[in-house]
Amino acid sequence: MNAKGFIMVSFALVISIFANIALGFNVSSKSQEMEEYSLHIKELKQQNKGLKKSLKDSEEIISDEQMVEDREAKKVVEDFFKTQYEYNSDTYKKRFEKIKRFVNNDVYGQLTAAGIPEVPNIKFENRITNMKLYLTAQNKELSGLVLLDTVYKIEGVTNPTTTQIFQVTVSKRGGKQQIISLKVLGTFASMSES
Repeated sequence: MNAKGFIMVSFALVISIFANIALGFNVSSKSQEMEEYSLHIKELKQQNKGLKKSLKDSEEIISDEQMVEDREAKKVVEDFFKTQYEYNSDTYKKRFEKIKRFVNNDVYGQLTAAGIPEVPNIKFENRITNMKLYLTAQNKELSGLVLLDTVYKIEGVTNPTTTQIFQVTVSKRGGKQQIISLKVLGTFASMSES
């Protein structure tokens, strides 16, 4: 082999070695970039998962907040208490039929468990003088307290104001708001000395 051929083969060999080294660094660099991309993709997936959970939580909070502002739910509570606790000797018995649309079967059964009493042959009246609703929403239900001040009158004699506290829960059933839970937490009447 002549010197010229040897120089050419040597030169080609040196260029081949440098090219392989450059390609090796390039492959190594790309491999490291792929690992970084893979790690970044995992982080983005975790963030996406967290964002989806935050979105779901936010949607539930917004849904609950919208329920607090839901006039229909509040109106059901107000109308129920007006129907149930504003009556006189003529409307006393009819109110039990009228409250059915505001409550579910469990609450209606609770209110009529002892049966619907007969109307005594005296004149009486029960009036609501003040009603306050303290309601909050959670898990797509509206719940809270109702403070009810009533005055009872028998044969023209007015009794002192009675305050009752109720715990109430309202939820949408069959496309309409209904009271699904009702508990009397206490009844208070002013005491007078004789």
